[in-house]
Amino acid sequence: MFRYKGIMPSVFYKFKHGEKRIVKAFMYQEMDERIEEIKSFGKGL
Repeated sequence: MFRYKGIMPSVFYKFKHGEKRIVKAFMYQEMDERIEEIKSFGKGL
């Protein structure tokens, strides 16, 4: 099962629709930041 930072997805599905969208936005933002970090490390090597 997909885990994000130790939080189970079922927790997200209990949120109301608007809250779920906010959580999703935070998740995608964090993933984008992580990808940017990985890219910058790749350039440094």
